[in-house]
Amino acid sequence: MATLQYRPSLLTPRKGKVMWLIIHHTRCMYPQESIAIDNTKYQMPTLSNAVLEDKSGDINYNFVVEQVKNDVQVFSVKPFVYACHFDDIPTEIENHAIHIALLGSYDFKVPTKRMYETLAYRCLNPLVRVFHIPVGHIKLHSEVSIDKDNQSCPGVFIDKAIIISQVNRYVIKASY
Repeated sequence: MATLQYRPSLLTPRKGKVMWLIIHHTRCMYPQESIAIDNTKYQMPTLSNAVLEDKSGDINYNFVVEQVKNDVQVFSVKPFVYACHFDDIPTEIENHAIHIALLGSYDFKVPTKRMYETLAYRCLNPLVRVFHIPVGHIKLHSEVSIDKDNQSCPGVFIDKAIIISQVNRYVIKASY
């Protein structure tokens, strides 16, 4: 009779309250050319293959936003009860953050209006509401990174002012 061997989970449970939403692009973590630019094809399997190639165990974001054909989809790829790890983000922020990645590199591609709307309406606003996160705690990776070489994530074409205006546009007022 074979004995069961238990391997520790690669997922680290979050130990603190969620207080930050950090926006990335997948290029900062996965440099594979096949996911360098989000095209209209479904590319989540390619991102999963990049994780297998890197032998990192899991996708290091809680959500991934991807353009699929004419629409933009939000995928939950790591339950938000688990922490994501980035060496260049201070621990006091990293331990209390949910990480959202825009598939591709926005150093090469300009996001569409639909990308901003979907990011705000389907991803950021529900998280702001559920976790009572101030809009000022929505940050770009480059804003919280201590690595001076990583000053473009989520990309030079991402406009945080548009993200915040879309979040404010779709904000759901609490009635309690």
